[in-house]
Amino acid sequence: MILVTGGTGIVGTRLIFDLLQDGNHVRATKRASSDLEFSKRVFQFYSKKDGESLFKKIEWVNIDLEDIYSIREHMVGITRVYHTAGLVSYRKADEAKLLATNYVGTQNLVNICLEFEIEKLCHVSSVAALGAHRSQMPADEDSTWKKSKSNSNYAFSKYLAEREVWRGTAEGLAAVIVNPSIILAPSKPHQSSGAMMDMLMKGISFYPPGTTGLVDVADVSKASIKLMTSDIENRRFVLNAENLSYKELLETAADIFDNNKPRYEAKYWMLKLYQWIEGARSLITGKPSEVTAETVRNAFTQKKFSNSRAVKELEINFTSVRETLLKYRAFYL
Repeated sequence: MILVTGGTGIVGTRLIFDLLQDGNHVRATKRASSDLEFSKRVFQFYSKKDGESLFKKIEWVNIDLEDIYSIREHMVGITRVYHTAGLVSYRKADEAKLLATNYVGTQNLVNICLEFEIEKLCHVSSVAALGAHRSQMPADEDSTWKKSKSNSNYAFSKYLAEREVWRGTAEGLAAVIVNPSIILAPSKPHQSSGAMMDMLMKGISFYPPGTTGLVDVADVSKASIKLMTSDIENRRFVLNAENLSYKELLETAADIFDNNKPRYEAKYWMLKLYQWIEGARSLITGKPSEVTAETVRNAFTQKKFSNSRAVKELEINFTSVRETLLKYRAFYL
């Protein structure tokens, strides 16, 4: 049996769908408060014919990855593990929560995988774990982490999580790591990259001058499964379809979602002012702001990533961003 952590997340949902389609038995972790109805809706979007019946085959279990005993309770019979659970946040107030979820949670899972001698672990990390990259060349699997003020708390937590996986491999665990860029997928506005999808669907007039990488969740799932069913062990793979400027991305989305194209380049002071306004609104309403110092910094950073290893060794033909947005258009509209 296969265990998928973070079963209601955007990667976990797609992975479970693909694994079940291939005839696997899947045990999926969730929190007690998880929204299974939304996950079911995504399954039905992936397949109108089989989505609901496949969803019923999932064995759901409530697990708190910060509690090692909670994990151990549900590991009997598990042979392979896909670790997709994690927290994505760029709010300073979430620093401790990021470390607890992404670092300690992964540490606990690795320890349990070693204890139960599972066959293989796939850790879904992030390109953020590659660290701040200032070279003109795209970052790749050989990029080394460097201490920098440009590294977000999220990036640091994912870097520490990867170190736990590598520690596990040194102790005999067979593992692979995938480092996806921004993942485009059916999602809620507050869920992982859901804020990005929400913005692309609605459109905005201003575009930041930065560049970023993007990838379809279906390709992340495909690459992960391919790695887990191969002889490849103890290596990592960057998963990135395209590097686009935010202007190019917003213009592409405007064509697909029938919005006005962005016309003005956002200046740094504009986004800092917007950050201050959103921060004030957050204090008044009690709702967390998605515009933080880290998101502003990201909007002005030129981030590019190489997918050459995945293309060459896994023979992955990545879906273009335009194709991905066209595919998920119906879900959002």
